[in-house]
Amino acid sequence: MGKNTIKLKKYSDVIEEFVAADEIKPGMLVTLNADGKVIPHNLDGGNAIPMFALEDELQGKTIDDAYAADDPVQVWIAGRGDIVNAIAGDNITAGAFLVSAGKGKLKPVGTAATVNVTATVAAIDATISNLELDLTNLSLTLTESGGTYTGSGTGNAASTADTSANLNATFSGTGSGSVAVDALAIVGQALTAANSGKRVAVRIV
Repeated sequence: MGKNTIKLKKYSDVIEEFVAADEIKPGMLVTLNADGKVIPHNLDGGNAIPMFALEDELQGKTIDDAYAADDPVQVWIAGRGDIVNAIAGDNITAGAFLVSAGKGKLKPVGTAATVNVTATVAAIDATISNLELDLTNLSLTLTESGGTYTGSGTGNAASTADTSANLNATFSGTGSGSVAVDALAIVGQALTAANSGKRVAVRIV
């Protein structure tokens, strides 16, 4: 598998030309800015389309030759199964699923979404044991900051429990809490290990 090109293996060949808003190195994950120009993908762990800057082979350039601001950039929109010669933004082991590390580089994906919900249940003259709580009709509002989502909301909580007299009782209440989500914008899977700043072969998923 050659290393002197960004397209290590291609099943699709969708290439578009954009203007660079900043310096871009071949192999960088790129994204469009508000002006429709490409920049190194800059949202750590954020959503990403697998768009990678290619070497400017029409000008005789190699993967080591960067594009300058305002240069036309050849951008490969890689498809599933394609293998890209990308750039590691952190130490990567073979087999790791990868997301944007910001600055056009990739890193291993973080922790999956976690949800923490607390609920208050009111009861009168009852001793409760073996409480089981089911939450329904959750309405959550998420706020994104730096690739991490936090939020709050409300919902209905229904529970069943045994009283001290072994009498089944049903209670209702409302639940509220917060949600923390690490963005899971997986770009691909590493086929090779790589240290931060080095090249890494990535299969698009």
